[in-house]
Amino acid sequence: MISGQKQTHPDLLYLEQALSPWQSNIMQGNYAFEQGALLEARDKYFLAKTLANRLLQQFLCAQINNNVIYAIEHCLPALVVASHNLADTYIAMQQPENACKWLCEAHLSLSPLINHTHYEVQKASRHHYLKTSAELVAFARRYPSFPELIEQVNFCLSSNTPSNKQLH
Repeated sequence: MISGQKQTHPDLLYLEQALSPWQSNIMQGNYAFEQGALLEARDKYFLAKTLANRLLQQFLCAQINNNVIYAIEHCLPALVVASHNLADTYIAMQQPENACKWLCEAHLSLSPLINHTHYEVQKASRHHYLKTSAELVAFARRYPSFPELIEQVNFCLSSNTPSNKQLH
């Protein structure tokens, strides 16, 4: 996941080491999902999401510099991927309500970051925010017979969004 684009720095070594458990859990979750072991996949993805979120919060609390920006740029997709894999697992378990919950949580966790004081954090957050918006719209279109899910998606999309997309 982390390439040699940047100089080796303690923050980057920390990031690589810190993301290693996330990557391991994602891979184990993917394997479990492919084998049909959905409860195990769910647990691995949940752990990966938790790890990515904690790591992201740590870097957001750090003094912003190029290495911290680089770390945030890697933590954001880690959080989104884990959340979306978790949602896909719930869809496979025929639990769209739980899937919607995790898709919304991923999206809402990005909302405050699109207004971050640092431009690079805003830019990276906005990129993933737009992707989670599209994923929520696709999800809602997949479940038109669940008005409560459409309502959740609309609420999620309308909170702190740069472009108030709503499904009707």
